[in-house]
Amino acid sequence: MKALRSLLGSMYVVTIALLLLLAAVASYRQGTFPGSLLIAVFACSILDLLVARFFLKRKGFRFPYSGFISGTIIGSIAPVNAPAAAILVAAAVAIASKYLIRLKGRHIFNPATLGLLVSLWLFSLGDVWWAASPIVWVAGFAFPLTLLLLVANYQAGKLRVSMPFLAATAILYAATQFIAVPFTAAGLFTFFSSLPFYFAFIMLSEPKTSPNAPREQIIFGVSVAVLVFALEHAHVKYPFFVALLAGNLVYSLYRSGFFHRKIRQQKEA
Repeated sequence: MKALRSLLGSMYVVTIALLLLLAAVASYRQGTFPGSLLIAVFACSILDLLVARFFLKRKGFRFPYSGFISGTIIGSIAPVNAPAAAILVAAAVAIASKYLIRLKGRHIFNPATLGLLVSLWLFSLGDVWWAASPIVWVAGFAFPLTLLLLVANYQAGKLRVSMPFLAATAILYAATQFIAVPFTAAGLFTFFSSLPFYFAFIMLSEPKTSPNAPREQIIFGVSVAVLVFALEHAHVKYPFFVALLAGNLVYSLYRSGFFHRKIRQQKEA
């Protein structure tokens, strides 16, 4: 029983369960079989296991939670009918980046985000976010099921990343009327439902590539929000991916002491 409670309380298990729930609801509502999702999950999980066995030399079987989640994210954002080759490229780049693009023993980029950016660009595909939009109607208002991901975000200790990001995004969207809605209860609910909860609670807050210190988390979340907004207004393709990867890189350099060394060198010069 103790092992079962531990498993059910695992951040990874809760995240996987919620991501699959969103995908199942979205697939049912759209009447579409999520082929890309199945390919992505299978490919990322198998690649993760192969790397663990032959590259990291791990003995025995351990469920590839990280690979499964990366595959679920890739399959939930890429087009449902994307070519299998595009999904396989995204999976390969995602898993390879965790082990090959590293700084001081830690991977730099959010794996799924990098895999998606490379693959969608190579195959000239759009980021659809098809599993990020399922909604239910409560008292006549649209309620985004992606809010359920807040549970996984809380378990990961990353609410100080996601909530400042969402607050900054809401302020920027409202101040510039990027999302123009009437100032009514229905309008405000529509505005609220349009916020990028999936990105904030899952991708932005990925445990290995986002900060842990509270102050750094807030700065990271707000900075990525501002960059996403700027890229959207500049009509840059894949603004969420580009902004997050830029944030990952800057934070990784900061974490490694790169900026401290540069400042010290300038003072000594």
